[in-house]
Amino acid sequence: MVGGGIAGLAAAIALRHYGIEHLLFERAADVEKVQGGSGLRLGYNVGRAFDHLGLLEDAKQVCSSLEGVRFETDTGKHLGTTRHAEGETHLGIRRAPLHEFLLAAADGERINTGAEFVDFQQDGDGVTAHFADGSTARGKVLIGADGLKSVVREQLHGKSEPRYAGYAARRGVLQAEVEGRMRVILGRARRFAYFPVGGPWVYWSASTNEPAGGEESPAALKRAVLERFEGWPEPVEEFVKGTDDSNTFRADTYDRDPLKRWGEGRVTLLGDAAHPMTWDQGQGACQGIEGAVLLAKQLAQDGEDPAAALRSWEADRLPRTAKVVLGSRRMGKLCQTESPVVRVVRNRAVKMLTGSSKESAHLLVDY
Repeated sequence: MVGGGIAGLAAAIALRHYGIEHLLFERAADVEKVQGGSGLRLGYNVGRAFDHLGLLEDAKQVCSSLEGVRFETDTGKHLGTTRHAEGETHLGIRRAPLHEFLLAAADGERINTGAEFVDFQQDGDGVTAHFADGSTARGKVLIGADGLKSVVREQLHGKSEPRYAGYAARRGVLQAEVEGRMRVILGRARRFAYFPVGGPWVYWSASTNEPAGGEESPAALKRAVLERFEGWPEPVEEFVKGTDDSNTFRADTYDRDPLKRWGEGRVTLLGDAAHPMTWDQGQGACQGIEGAVLLAKQLAQDGEDPAAALRSWEADRLPRTAKVVLGSRRMGKLCQTESPVVRVVRNRAVKMLTGSSKESAHLLVDY
């Protein structure tokens, strides 16, 4: 398996759970540094996955429990509040602690760091992975979990650039007291959201439409948010001013069009390598974890024919992940719209959908 991020580590844990021998290769010299600063919502599908793997109670110790999502306008008008289904677990956590949690749950002796994947060759009996230092590794299957700009994906499908969604997110984390739900404030081509992410920490995100590739100092980042969100409901200004410069960062938003197939033969893709999506539905990491558990389960069931197991797993996963990719894309466009007419439609849609269980139905999955 190539890639020691969230999906790769989840796959390593799931494969061990099903008693499948595996090796994980990560390009970074220190796997503990394979992380980022964003906040993540882990939906019902991850709650069920962690429960299936025996990790849920431990996960709750490092996450915040989320009760739902409150939506309002930039003038403070309440649009509606969702409430998560009874008996299901919805969590908030920062990316770095989630990576550390998964790393602790994985078998560290099986993680090979400093291994830069170059290409693969496969035959009827297995797959040989080649690395930049000249070393090789061979197994029955190869799982490419190497992220948005996956090298495994490039060999399978050719080189291509991800699609920029048209908006960037300036983000931060600070220590503060908030209620146990996500709050989303919607304006014209702007959006501010925040939610608790474990312990005393709160994550916030300020999204604006602009060209990709912008760079700015932490101080400039905070100034940009304060200027563009001036007059918005509290605690927007309070949170931005109260965030230490070292805890701020900016990220452009990317995805890719869904593929009709992920792999071939004994090779497949997992997580962002297979289905990168915008963060608008909070399902990027979730779909990677969900897919990892279901992949391990499929390999355990059809171990005598690994290639058939991969194709069967892909046949189930492709329609589901394509729906989430395109749904996230539509939601992002709707939330970031500049059109006054579309904003009215958006606000009405939020009012109609909140309070029902429909908004979370796509998160339900059985392992």
